[in-house]
Amino acid sequence: MNPARRTVYLQKKTPGRYVFDRLDYADITVGGHYHAGEDIPAGVREVHEELGLHVDYADLHPLGIRQTAITLAPEYLEREFQHWHLLPFDADLEDIPFADAEVAGLVELTLDDAIRLADAETTTTPARYATRTDGGLRYSDGHLSRHELIPNYLSLDQLYLRLFTAADRFCSGQRRHLFW
Repeated sequence: MNPARRTVYLQKKTPGRYVFDRLDYADITVGGHYHAGEDIPAGVREVHEELGLHVDYADLHPLGIRQTAITLAPEYLEREFQHWHLLPFDADLEDIPFADAEVAGLVELTLDDAIRLADAETTTTPARYATRTDGGLRYSDGHLSRHELIPNYLSLDQLYLRLFTAADRFCSGQRRHLFW
Protein backbone atom coordinates (compact mmCIF):
# COMPACT_ATOMS: atom_id res chain seq x y z
CA MET A 1 0.00 0.00 0.00
CA ASN A 2 1.08 3.57 -0.56
CA PRO A 3 0.10 5.59 2.54
CA ALA A 4 0.96 8.94 0.95
CA ARG A 5 -1.44 8.31 -1.95
CA ARG A 6 -3.84 6.10 0.07
CA THR A 7 -3.73 3.35 -2.53
CA VAL A 8 -3.50 -0.43 -2.32
CA TYR A 9 -2.13 -2.93 -4.80
CA LEU A 10 -3.63 -6.24 -5.84
CA GLN A 11 -1.92 -8.87 -7.95
CA LYS A 12 -2.99 -10.73 -11.07
CA LYS A 13 -1.44 -14.21 -11.23
CA THR A 14 -0.12 -15.74 -14.44
CA PRO A 15 -2.65 -18.30 -15.75
CA GLY A 16 -1.76 -21.99 -15.71
CA ARG A 17 0.74 -21.89 -12.84
CA TYR A 18 -1.40 -23.81 -10.35
CA VAL A 19 -3.09 -27.22 -10.27
CA PHE A 20 -6.36 -25.42 -9.50
CA ASP A 21 -8.03 -22.74 -11.61
CA ARG A 22 -7.16 -19.25 -10.31
CA LEU A 23 -9.05 -17.55 -13.12
CA ASP A 24 -8.14 -13.89 -13.53
CA TYR A 25 -8.79 -12.72 -10.00
CA ALA A 26 -7.21 -9.67 -8.41
CA ASP A 27 -5.50 -11.44 -5.52
CA ILE A 28 -3.79 -10.18 -2.41
CA THR A 29 -0.34 -8.90 -3.34
CA VAL A 30 2.57 -11.15 -2.33
CA GLY A 31 2.18 -14.53 -0.75
CA GLY A 32 4.22 -17.62 -0.35
CA HIS A 33 5.56 -20.33 1.87
CA TYR A 34 8.62 -20.78 4.01
CA HIS A 35 11.37 -22.98 2.58
CA ALA A 36 12.82 -25.71 4.79
CA GLY A 37 15.57 -24.19 6.93
CA GLU A 38 14.81 -20.64 5.83
CA ASP A 39 16.30 -18.21 8.32
CA ILE A 40 14.70 -15.00 7.06
CA PRO A 41 10.98 -14.32 7.12
CA ALA A 42 9.44 -15.70 3.94
CA GLY A 43 7.37 -12.56 3.40
CA VAL A 44 10.49 -10.49 2.80
CA ARG A 45 11.80 -13.00 0.28
CA GLU A 46 8.43 -13.15 -1.46
CA VAL A 47 8.21 -9.33 -1.73
CA HIS A 48 11.53 -9.39 -3.55
CA GLU A 49 10.65 -12.40 -5.73
CA GLU A 50 7.20 -11.20 -6.77
CA LEU A 51 7.56 -7.41 -6.82
CA GLY A 52 11.31 -6.88 -7.16
CA LEU A 53 11.37 -4.71 -4.02
CA HIS A 54 14.01 -5.06 -1.31
CA VAL A 55 12.47 -4.62 2.15
CA ASP A 56 13.46 -5.44 5.72
CA TYR A 57 11.19 -7.41 7.98
CA ALA A 58 10.99 -4.30 10.20
CA ASP A 59 9.19 -2.54 7.31
CA LEU A 60 6.26 -4.96 7.64
CA HIS A 61 3.40 -4.26 10.05
CA PRO A 62 1.87 -7.48 11.44
CA LEU A 63 -1.90 -7.85 11.27
CA GLY A 64 -2.49 -11.33 12.58
CA ILE A 65 -2.64 -14.99 11.67
CA ARG A 66 -5.34 -16.51 9.48
CA GLN A 67 -5.86 -20.26 9.69
CA THR A 68 -7.18 -21.89 6.53
CA ALA A 69 -8.43 -25.36 5.74
CA ILE A 70 -9.96 -25.51 2.27
CA THR A 71 -10.00 -27.81 -0.73
CA LEU A 72 -9.11 -25.74 -3.79
CA ALA A 73 -9.13 -28.73 -6.15
CA PRO A 74 -9.45 -32.49 -5.62
CA GLU A 75 -5.66 -32.79 -5.50
CA TYR A 76 -5.00 -29.46 -3.73
CA LEU A 77 -5.87 -29.16 -0.06
CA GLU A 78 -4.73 -26.00 1.66
CA ARG A 79 -4.20 -26.20 5.40
CA GLU A 80 -2.00 -23.44 6.68
CA PHE A 81 -1.40 -20.64 9.10
CA GLN A 82 -1.03 -17.41 7.14
CA HIS A 83 0.88 -14.56 8.76
CA TRP A 84 -0.58 -11.30 7.40
CA HIS A 85 1.32 -8.01 7.21
CA LEU A 86 0.96 -4.57 5.68
CA LEU A 87 3.86 -3.16 3.71
CA PRO A 88 3.70 0.62 3.44
CA PHE A 89 5.95 2.03 0.73
CA ASP A 90 5.96 5.27 -1.19
CA ALA A 91 6.22 4.16 -4.80
CA ASP A 92 4.07 4.65 -7.84
CA LEU A 93 2.74 1.68 -9.77
CA GLU A 94 5.30 2.44 -12.48
CA ASP A 95 8.10 2.10 -9.90
CA ILE A 96 7.32 -1.52 -8.98
CA PRO A 97 9.62 -3.67 -11.13
CA PHE A 98 7.72 -6.95 -10.77
CA ALA A 99 9.55 -9.53 -12.81
CA ASP A 100 8.50 -12.89 -11.36
CA ALA A 101 6.82 -15.21 -13.88
CA GLU A 102 4.06 -15.85 -11.32
CA VAL A 103 2.85 -12.24 -11.57
CA ALA A 104 0.99 -11.21 -14.72
CA GLY A 105 0.08 -7.75 -13.47
CA LEU A 106 -0.77 -5.39 -10.66
CA VAL A 107 -3.91 -3.40 -9.96
CA GLU A 108 -3.84 -0.12 -8.01
CA LEU A 109 -6.99 1.13 -6.26
CA THR A 110 -7.61 4.04 -3.96
CA LEU A 111 -8.15 2.77 -0.46
CA ASP A 112 -11.63 4.29 -0.21
CA ASP A 113 -12.67 2.64 -3.50
CA ALA A 114 -11.19 -0.70 -2.40
CA ILE A 115 -13.19 -0.62 0.84
CA ARG A 116 -16.42 0.26 -1.01
CA LEU A 117 -15.84 -2.58 -3.47
CA ALA A 118 -15.06 -5.15 -0.76
CA ASP A 119 -18.05 -4.00 1.30
CA ALA A 120 -20.40 -4.34 -1.72
CA GLU A 121 -21.24 -0.63 -1.73
CA THR A 122 -20.31 -0.67 -5.42
CA THR A 123 -19.78 -3.35 -8.05
CA THR A 124 -16.97 -1.64 -9.98
CA THR A 125 -14.34 0.94 -9.18
CA PRO A 126 -11.68 2.87 -11.11
CA ALA A 127 -8.32 1.13 -11.19
CA ARG A 128 -4.86 1.57 -12.63
CA TYR A 129 -3.26 -1.51 -14.21
CA ALA A 130 0.30 -2.66 -14.86
CA THR A 131 0.19 -5.65 -17.20
CA ARG A 132 3.05 -7.83 -18.40
CA THR A 133 3.18 -8.11 -22.20
CA ASP A 134 5.71 -9.63 -24.59
CA GLY A 135 7.11 -6.13 -25.07
CA GLY A 136 7.41 -5.27 -21.37
CA LEU A 137 5.01 -3.65 -18.93
CA ARG A 138 1.92 -1.79 -20.15
CA TYR A 139 0.10 0.74 -17.95
CA SER A 140 -3.55 1.58 -18.38
CA ASP A 141 -6.58 2.96 -16.60
CA GLY A 142 -9.73 0.92 -16.30
CA HIS A 143 -12.21 -0.48 -13.82
CA LEU A 144 -12.04 -3.42 -11.44
CA SER A 145 -15.23 -5.39 -10.90
CA ARG A 146 -16.25 -7.06 -7.66
CA HIS A 147 -16.51 -10.26 -9.74
CA GLU A 148 -12.74 -10.07 -10.27
CA LEU A 149 -12.12 -10.48 -6.53
CA ILE A 150 -11.67 -13.97 -5.06
CA PRO A 151 -15.14 -15.05 -3.87
CA ASN A 152 -13.93 -16.73 -0.65
CA TYR A 153 -12.01 -13.59 0.31
CA LEU A 154 -15.24 -11.62 -0.01
CA SER A 155 -17.63 -13.95 1.74
CA LEU A 156 -15.90 -16.56 3.88
CA ASP A 157 -14.09 -14.24 6.28
CA GLN A 158 -14.23 -10.90 4.44
CA LEU A 159 -10.46 -10.91 4.03
CA TYR A 160 -10.35 -8.07 1.48
CA LEU A 161 -12.47 -5.82 3.70
CA ARG A 162 -10.41 -6.65 6.78
CA LEU A 163 -7.11 -5.94 5.03
CA PHE A 164 -8.32 -2.73 3.41
CA THR A 165 -9.72 -1.54 6.75
CA ALA A 166 -6.39 -2.25 8.45
CA ALA A 167 -4.62 -0.30 5.68
CA ASP A 168 -7.07 2.58 6.17
CA ARG A 169 -6.36 2.61 9.89
CA PHE A 170 -2.61 2.63 9.18
CA CYS A 171 -2.98 5.54 6.75
CA SER A 172 -4.94 7.44 9.40
CA GLY A 173 -1.93 7.25 11.71
CA GLN A 174 -2.71 4.15 13.74
CA ARG A 175 0.38 1.98 14.14
CA ARG A 176 -0.66 -0.33 16.97
CA HIS A 177 -3.51 -2.80 17.15
CA LEU A 178 -3.98 -3.04 13.41
CA PHE A 179 -5.02 -6.66 13.69
CA TRP A 180 -8.54 -7.73 12.98
